Amino acid sequence: MLALLVARDIADLGMPDVTLEDLLDEWRGSDVDLADDARVVLDGDGALVGYGMVRRPGAQAVVHPAHEGQGIGTRLLEWAEDRGRGRGREFHRQWVGSANESARALLTGAGYAVVRTYWRMACTLDDVAGLSPARVPDVFELRAVDVDRDADALHALDAASFASRPDYVPESLAEFREEHLEAHDFAPELSRVVHERGTIVGFLLARRWDEERVGYVDILAVDPRHQRRGLGTALLRSAFDAFAAARLGEAQLGVDSDNPRALHVYERAGMGVRFRTDIYERPVDPLPSRR
Repeated sequence: MLALLVARDIADLGMPDVTLEDLLDEWRGSDVDLADDARVVLDGDGALVGYGMVRRPGAQAVVHPAHEGQGIGTRLLEWAEDRGRGRGREFHRQWVGSANESARALLTGAGYAVVRTYWRMACTLDDVAGLSPARVPDVFELRAVDVDRDADALHALDAASFASRPDYVPESLAEFREEHLEAHDFAPELSRVVHERGTIVGFLLARRWDEERVGYVDILAVDPRHQRRGLGTALLRSAFDAFAAARLGEAQLGVDSDNPRALHVYERAGMGVRFRTDIYERPVDPLPSRR
């Protein structure tokens, strides 16, 4: 399975973007029942050539680059739509690497349209070492994340910051903890909160990818009432300093194309686009009535 996903990533993104631990985290998720929510496609020799998964945020249909044009993607898409309908979805959603022309043709032919683009941004830490240090207005303070103490506040602030986003999917506290605070690569020592007299008004959750020597920004959120005060930039630069102190070589994060304010913050911090993933959607067709 990992070999299939890596082959697809290299073809679409130019680099692998998944590990075995990522895959296992996904399969262990409380929103996944592998018997119902995942499918594989084997060729005549029993080799894995296709994989489909439906999760709370959307669906994934993966075909090995050497086996395109055999109807595998069509079969996986039909299954994913049926499963998504069964889970009560209002929209079918698929993520596709921008270089995957066969998936683009399949999805547009099935009535999907690109609704937004996800950019993976990156910078080498040596290149941003000369930036001014992290500073916040005097009424605020930066500190490391304390998972046990901060989890409730982080969950609430995540919802307050992102609920208006078009692709936001509400999460319970347990789901938020599972996905972000209990992930195998979550690094609390590299994560930061900014608070005002004990009240958290912004946070950055980081992941540590030791093999690649990358610090990955999983979430950067600032209370809407405190935006445009430099808190996001301060959190980002504080994380960069922590990444460098941990002997990591690069910082990465993801941002949606319909979030220009965040994109500006990241570009100003010295980050550039590494690759692009397009998000396709179409409304779920109602089931035909039975008479």
